[in-house]
This record gives sequence, structure tokens and C-alpha cells, in this order.
Amino acid sequence: MIYIYVESLESTSIDKQNGGQMAANLLPKLTELSKAGIHFSDTSKEFGGAHQFNGTGWTIAGMVAQTSGLPLKVPVQGNDYANSKDDKFLPGATTLNDILADEGYQQTILMGSDATFGGRRSYFTQHGNVNIDDYLQAKKDKRIPEDYKVWWGYEDSKLFNYAKEDITNLASKNQPFNFTMLTANTHHIGGFPEKGMPQKYDNQYSNVISFTDTQLAEFITWLQQQSFYDNTTVIIHGDHLSMDANYYKKLGIKDSKRRTFNLILNAPVEDAIEIKTKNRLYGTYDLFPTTLAALGVKIKGDQLGLGTNLLSNKKTIAEKYGFSHVNDELAQSSKFYNDTFMYAKSNN
Repeated sequence: MIYIYVESLESTSIDKQNGGQMAANLLPKLTELSKAGIHFSDTSKEFGGAHQFNGTGWTIAGMVAQTSGLPLKVPVQGNDYANSKDDKFLPGATTLNDILADEGYQQTILMGSDATFGGRRSYFTQHGNVNIDDYLQAKKDKRIPEDYKVWWGYEDSKLFNYAKEDITNLASKNQPFNFTMLTANTHHIGGFPEKGMPQKYDNQYSNVISFTDTQLAEFITWLQQQSFYDNTTVIIHGDHLSMDANYYKKLGIKDSKRRTFNLILNAPVEDAIEIKTKNRLYGTYDLFPTTLAALGVKIKGDQLGLGTNLLSNKKTIAEKYGFSHVNDELAQSSKFYNDTFMYAKSNN
């Protein structure tokens, strides 16, 4: 499996005709690529995505939601949680990485920033013993000079090149692998404009989003040329909605209309044409069981944590109870959550 978290990527960036909110489609290559995959829309139009629920609205929270079916409900500011390797990160949770580790998967996560930020290092090493290839590791390996620093560490062009190296290494071994990566160019405010980035629009953030679309499509083209591709499920998903509020406000786009982008390629699902992909009301935590199902896993009851397997057509919690009710409930303090996930003994 290859799981690509794309910083702040929204289906909002697609044109209105196809289900987005833009006058012009900033994601034409992903739109075209989606014809060969499965994507979920919250409307009757082709493109849409997940609603953003409480506890899923920043990077590590989005990653936790998509890999554990849980919101991240912590008693301190979210990015300060479990920053130390001695801190326990949701020790009672069983995550996607825990499950794949038990099944003998090699696991690596690549990011162009310091993995310690937001507790990401703690989360991925404590759950599944995932190998961390981050900005600090890139300096140790001399992929970049010791004093190199742009944006959060290094830019996404380097990230995609390093991803090819890491994946080639993982695929050369006689063992299944799970490669995860996190982009950064589309982070607020305004994104990071790489040198040579095409200037198609009069707004920097629009250009960065458009360039990310190109980078992703080129990377997927490379993957499709590899011998392992046909046996590899690829997921592209926004980690959360963008925090660049002024960008959308100036475009007259209401927050209530914004959704994260999603795409699943090579899911070994029979009768995929029967899957309900439109008019789905769901959150990013529904990606946990959906990802496992996209790998061919059979899930009893098609639900894990708060997540519902979207490939099963079973109603999600939000479809049963409505967005506002579920969102309000997730904002409440939960003794069950604290006792079961935050302060429990490790399941690993």
C-alpha cells in the first residue's frame, strides 16, 4: 500500500461543474486520474469529499483519524501532544499501522519536516514501529546539506524524488510494504512556491495547489510504470481542510461547502460499480476501515472505531445521526475515550 497525505488538499479546488467550488479546476490531472479509481462525494456530483469533524482538523489529528477511526481529543494544544519519545500516544488505540505490522508489512513514513512536530514520531513509532524518514533523517543521510531549510524542511519536489528511492528499496524485498508520505507545499499561509513553478493564476496559493496536482500526477505515472503497481493499493487524501481561511473567503467560498479530496486506486473490490460513491456523508475517520477494505480485508460489521467502511454501502455514523449532532458529540469530553485510548495500557 502507498498512502499519500496531501497537506490541506480539498476537492473544493475542483470546478463547480464537477462538484468543487472553483471557477477553474485547479486539479485537472487528479480529476482525470480519478476516472480509473474510486472517490467519494458528499453530493450527487462527481467530486466532493469528507466533512471535517471535531478532533480531525489539523495534520496529526487527520492522520490519527484516517489510521485509527478516532478523533484526536487531547487535553493540551494538539501539536504539543506526545512530542517526546517517552510520551505515550493513544496507547489504547489499535491503528492501521499496528495491524499491518502484525501482518508482516515493512512500513516507512516520509515527510519533509521534523516528524517530532505534532507527536507524529511518537504516534508512528509506537504504533507499528514505522520507520521514520523525515527532514532530520534526510540531513543524516546527506540527501540534503546540513544547513538546508526551506518552508518546513525541504520542498515537495525533493519529497517525491525521495519517495521513489524509498519505495524502490521497499519493493526490492520479498515482503509486503506500506509506504506513507506527507506533502507540505500546500500548507497555509499561501503555500510554498517552488522555483520554476508555473504561474497559471494571479494567486500564489492557487498556483501551489495546481503545481501539487502536477506533482501528484507525475508521481502516480511513475508508480504505474513499476512492476509492483498492479498489486499495490494507492490512496491520495487530504489530511484536513486548509487553514488558509482568507484564501477561500476572498473567493466567496463558505467553509460549510469545503471538503477534503479523496481517491483510491487499485482497490481489489468486486462489483465496484455497485459501491455508493455519491451523496455520502462521512468524516476522515471513515478512511480507517475503508483503507483496510481497499487492501482486501474483510471487516466484521464493516465498522472500526467511529469509522464505517465506505466500500460496503453501510450507513456511516454521520449518515445515521447527521453532521451537526455527531460533530457536537465529538466536542464533548469523553471518559470512555480517555480511559480506553489515552490512558490505557498499550495494545502493542
